[in-house]
Amino acid sequence: MSETETVVHEAGSGAAAVKGVPLAQRRQALAQRIPVWSRLTIGDWFDRLATEFADREHIVTLERRYTYAQSRQMVDRLAKSLIQLGVKRREHVAMLFPTVPEMALLQLAVTKIGAVSVPLNERLGAVELEYQLRQSDSVYLIAMDKCADRNYIEKISALLPEMRGAVGDWRAERLAALRGVVIESPSGARHAGALDWEDFLRLGERVSDEALRERQNASRYPDEVALICYTSGTTGSPKGVMVSHDMLMRSAYSAAFSQGFVDGERIASALPLHHIFIYVEGFLATLFVGGAYIPQALFDAGEFLRLLAASKATRIESVPTIAIALLTHPDLKKHDLGTLRGMKNAAAATPLWVWEALRRDLGISEMCTGWGMTETSAGAMYTPFGASLQVITDTVGQEKPGGVAGQEEFSGALVEFKLIDPATKEDVPPDVTEGELAVRGNIVTRGYYNKPVETGEAIDKDGWLRTGDVFKRRDDGFYEITGRAKDLYKIGGEQVAPKEIEEIICGHETVNQVYICGVPDERMGEVGAAFVQFKAGQDCTQAELVAFVESRVARFKIPKYWLFVEAFPMTATGKVQKFVLRQMATEKFGSAQDRSRSAN
Repeated sequence: MSETETVVHEAGSGAAAVKGVPLAQRRQALAQRIPVWSRLTIGDWFDRLATEFADREHIVTLERRYTYAQSRQMVDRLAKSLIQLGVKRREHVAMLFPTVPEMALLQLAVTKIGAVSVPLNERLGAVELEYQLRQSDSVYLIAMDKCADRNYIEKISALLPEMRGAVGDWRAERLAALRGVVIESPSGARHAGALDWEDFLRLGERVSDEALRERQNASRYPDEVALICYTSGTTGSPKGVMVSHDMLMRSAYSAAFSQGFVDGERIASALPLHHIFIYVEGFLATLFVGGAYIPQALFDAGEFLRLLAASKATRIESVPTIAIALLTHPDLKKHDLGTLRGMKNAAAATPLWVWEALRRDLGISEMCTGWGMTETSAGAMYTPFGASLQVITDTVGQEKPGGVAGQEEFSGALVEFKLIDPATKEDVPPDVTEGELAVRGNIVTRGYYNKPVETGEAIDKDGWLRTGDVFKRRDDGFYEITGRAKDLYKIGGEQVAPKEIEEIICGHETVNQVYICGVPDERMGEVGAAFVQFKAGQDCTQAELVAFVESRVARFKIPKYWLFVEAFPMTATGKVQKFVLRQMATEKFGSAQDRSRSAN
């Protein structure tokens, strides 16, 4: 590596030089580096790429910087400690951390020894944590005790009041598979009944390099499950999505290929590593270009701006709420963000004004959005370079190309799509452009851990996964999300998509948010119930809202029931639990129907 290259790769000063380089040229450079897909485990991919890029920066925070060589050394140390701890192949290791380097390196170490990572959402409450630990059959929990105002040890202690003495002295019948807990404490605190992080690391000193190689050699099967990642549970209890080594690495390569990552790309993100989006499209994807992953433990807009400047980040992986927080922060203009070039916003719709402001105020010239699920190993759609801001705003893109990681039968894509009738599950006729999206391919999960019924309901015998999202396929090949299949309801045989009515009601000047669900009705089959949250200090009457909607939609689409609320039931990842709203409405208004029937 030349001195010039070293400066580019470690400081990101070459970012401006690639602005305007055609996407095809960038993809060709990546294809030349990896001309044929290798079916390797995550651990083997990491070893191969860490060797190639040993001197480059791999993980960068405001406090620490790791080269690829240093990361590999730490991964091997963690892997040896896991072996000495007694973790066997295919056993499950849960981890509860904010987005810190230890979390990323630990996931690599777990996969290197043939075990399965179970990353837990650090925002979960004790009851939710207990469910996921128990349901996943995790044999060890490795966690941090505190970070900023987040106190994880309180949740763990609430789960395990039996925790005392030494690791192995357990009485937690509800968590029968759990053999122990390892706690890292930045403050140096120690916790009864848990193995201290430094003691855990010292365990690895008893394991030889040869023993690690033997375990890694015995684990070289890329179709084994590498990750169990829990969905948010918007429609019931969370499901553990099982994803293999090969699925994750194909998806990561496709992220780099489709978005045109350049050699030494430096990707910053405040998204949590327990979420498959950033784990695959940020952390794993950068490996293919010898890039740097730049995480923030817990999101803070001002500190993130400082991190972007200090790390000379070239790209941001984000969601709309984070983008808006950056754009509206008073310190935005105080930082030199000249190396920034690209940004992906996904997981929710991004308003047009946000894209325009990102281009104007952050100098972002390469913007994209996309769509994916935990079940599709992160993104399966994207908006390519050259798409207009209106297209990026209105759609979630088209099939994401896979390059050498794609499937020949899918014209190089990782997946193929089709639209089905949400009720019958049958394919829609060729002339119908709207329906529930079904997807299959080499990045699509084979099912949910220990949930055969749910797996059978979601995935058919030919591997088609029902996504639950209703899409419209446009004439230009791009897709729009029009709602959730399970949110659709029928009034007297007429189908209603809540999203359409929600958007209209949100146009009222007093409304902050609204969610609509269908509830049973004796006469009409189902009717709509609207949950409305007003803007601070504002309100209006039900009659005013009905009049507002009445002039804009067919009368049968107007919700029959209205409830005004201050907040919505949310998952730990910030998604509204519509199934809870449906239960609330059914209980309340079902009772009203019963009273009316009794009165008659």
